[in-house]
Amino acid sequence: MKNHILQIERKLRTIKKVLLKDSALQNDIDFSFDFIPPFSKADSISNVKLVIIGQDPTIQDKKESTKKRQKEITITLDLNNENGNLRRYCKLICENLGINLDKEVYATNLCKCVFKEKPAYNGVLDKHSKQWIPLLKNELSIFSEKVIFITLGEPLLSQLMHTNSKKVNYYWDYIGKTKSGGNFKCNEPFENYLKKRIYPIAHQPTWSLQKFYKTYLKEYLEFVKRNEK
Repeated sequence: MKNHILQIERKLRTIKKVLLKDSALQNDIDFSFDFIPPFSKADSISNVKLVIIGQDPTIQDKKESTKKRQKEITITLDLNNENGNLRRYCKLICENLGINLDKEVYATNLCKCVFKEKPAYNGVLDKHSKQWIPLLKNELSIFSEKVIFITLGEPLLSQLMHTNSKKVNYYWDYIGKTKSGGNFKCNEPFENYLKKRIYPIAHQPTWSLQKFYKTYLKEYLEFVKRNEK
């Protein structure tokens, strides 16, 4: 696993050089921050049972306190921060799946650079995902079909899915009034650019604020376990 992560870090250095010369993309990126590598403490690739895919590591805004916090993000999803909200959320997901976060998980982002502004709804992801999807696809190709793949957040889905819905609540069978019909779904390999079976999950901030996702997280993860047997 260490060799794989080192390989990705080498590719990130190459991509950074390419982006620094790209007049269409360079202005969106804050190059004062390092590109963020994947997280995994698994002993080997074969030990990985779950892959978590995030969107990008950007938390930055104009506040000095936030810029300081951004510098502290050195690993995907801040998973080396024992007290971080994202780690607690990912640990909750793992516990419901019967998976050890520190021994059986690989976590990575689609975009591994820090943007000058949060890119979810301003068109930046649409521009940059074409640069990052080939790397992500190659990065995840080492994992077998037995590995579970989940994505965090809705803007990410719009970059990865080329057929079917790009709404997280579609896969959770939202029927209105914070209710699910229980007909849970996944996105099949032929429906996305990564060619993996993907289970979309709300990102931590959305989960923490919306009753629907809090209510049905455990049930959706039970569906994931059943579907992967």
